[in-house]
Amino acid sequence: MDILRGFKDILPQDMAKWHKLESTARDVIESFGFKEIRTPILEKTALFKRGVGEETDIVEKEMYTFLDKSDESVTLRPEGTASVVRAYIDNHLELYPLKKYYYIGNMFRYERPQKGRLRQFSQIGVEVFGISNPTIDAELLYMNLLMLKKLKIDDIRVEINNIGCEKCRPDYIAELKNYFSMNKEKLCDDCKRRLDKNPLRILDCKNSACRSVAKDAPKITQFVCNECSSHYNTVKERLNTFGVEYTENPHLVRGLDYYTKFVFEIITRKLGAQGTVSAGGRYDNLINQLGGKSSPGIGFASGCERLVELMEEGDLENIDYYIANLNEDEYAVKIEQRLISETKGRVYVEYEKKSLKSMMKKADKIKAAFVIIVGENERKENRVIVKDMFNSNQNEYDLETFLDNEVKRWQ
Repeated sequence: MDILRGFKDILPQDMAKWHKLESTARDVIESFGFKEIRTPILEKTALFKRGVGEETDIVEKEMYTFLDKSDESVTLRPEGTASVVRAYIDNHLELYPLKKYYYIGNMFRYERPQKGRLRQFSQIGVEVFGISNPTIDAELLYMNLLMLKKLKIDDIRVEINNIGCEKCRPDYIAELKNYFSMNKEKLCDDCKRRLDKNPLRILDCKNSACRSVAKDAPKITQFVCNECSSHYNTVKERLNTFGVEYTENPHLVRGLDYYTKFVFEIITRKLGAQGTVSAGGRYDNLINQLGGKSSPGIGFASGCERLVELMEEGDLENIDYYIANLNEDEYAVKIEQRLISETKGRVYVEYEKKSLKSMMKKADKIKAAFVIIVGENERKENRVIVKDMFNSNQNEYDLETFLDNEVKRWQ
C-alpha cells in the first residue's frame, strides 16, 4: 500500500539530522529565555479563519477541514501562531511573567507537493507576547540566524519590509486596488477575486503574470504612518547593532493576514522555488482579534524539512554496544540490563542465529562502537571478549571488571 501523496516517512538513516536540528533549535531558543508550548494539531476551523485570514491561500484552498461527529467544523492546524495565541488566551498566560514561547510540531496544508513542500510538514516556531519594543523584532531575527549558523546552513539572505498597520494600511490598499484594477486582465482568476476583498494578497501571488504586474505596484513605504515608520527604522538600527545584514523588499507582505509593521523572510538559493526557510513578523492585533485582551505579538517559523535538506549529511546515530550473542541469551541479557541501567550507552543484543563473522559485518554496518562477544566459554568463565571497532583492538575481560569500568567511563 502506497503512502498518501504529499506525506513522507522519516527513516532511521535520516533521524540523526532531525535530532540535531531539534536539539540545536532548543538550545539556541532556550538560551534566549523561551519556554516550550505544545498545542493540539486539531482546532476549531473558526480559529484559522479569524486569525490567518479568509482571503489567504491557506484558508481558501489548503486547509484539511472536516465535520467531526458532533457536526462541528474542525481543521488540522496549517500553522502554529494562531494555536499558540488561542492557548495564550484560553489559559490566561498574560498573568504569567514570562511570555516567550516556542514549539516544534506538525502542520498540514493541502498543497501541490514539490521539493521542500509537503502536505504534512514540521515547523519550529517562536512567539513573543506583550513586548512592543522594536528591539525584540531584531533579536528574534538575530536568534533565527544564529540557529541557522549553528546548523551550518549558509548561502542565505534576509529580506525585510514594513507593511504598516490598521491605521495606515487602508490608504495603501485603496491605492493598490486602483493600480491592479487597471491591470485586471493580466491577473490570474484568484487574484481577480482578491482584488475587491484583499489586494494585498496579490503581492504574494506566485503566478508569473501576477508577479510581473505586482513588480510596478505602489510601495507601502509611501503610505506608512509615523508610528510604523519609527518602529521599522528602530528595528533596522537594532539589526545593525546585532550585525545582521539585510535587504529591504517593499513588496514582501507574507502570506498571512495577521502581520503588521515589521516582517521578514530568510531565503536560500539552494532549494529552487521553495527558497524561504524561515519567515515571520509582528502581529499586534491578533490577540485582540481572537478575543483576548489587546497585546502586541511577534514571532517566526522555520520549515524543518527545508532545514534538514540544507544540513550536512549525518551518520546513523551509533550503537555503543553490539552484543554478539552466540546462543547465550540469558548471559547476553544480564550484560544488556547492566549497561542500559548504569550507562548512557545504546545497546543492541543480537537474537538471530548468525555466525560470528556475520555478526561482525552487521556491527560494522550499524557503526557499533564496541562489540561484546558472548558464547558458551565466556558464560562459563563469567568473562567477555570486547572489540573496539574504531581502533580494531580486541581484549578479554572479567565481566564485572568490564562492566565497572564502562559505568565509570559514562559518569
